[in-house]
Amino acid sequence: MVVKRRNHGRSKHGKGKAKRVVCALTGKLVAKDKAVKRFVVRNMVESSAMRDIRDASAFETYQLPKVYYKMYYSIDAAVHRRLVRGRSMKERRNREPPPRFRPKRD
Repeated sequence: MVVKRRNHGRSKHGKGKAKRVVCALTGKLVAKDKAVKRFVVRNMVESSAMRDIRDASAFETYQLPKVYYKMYYSIDAAVHRRLVRGRSMKERRNREPPPRFRPKRD
């Protein structure tokens, strides 16, 4: 049988069984090493309410807390959400992480 990827789509390398995590989109159980992982940082309050809170606050420099959580997606859900894309045979050999686009801080 022809092998499409040299790691068979996994990243466990001699660890035995990998625990399963729940896909955030479909609820499917996915092996943790095979799932697409995304770390999400969001404000606790949406931007429209943030201005109201800032105006009503007694503290001028109070920083509103953020919510941090890790999202796991199955491969089909990640492709559907366009978090990852199918790549050509030549591009699959490229093992560099994709470039990161971070907003500039002033």
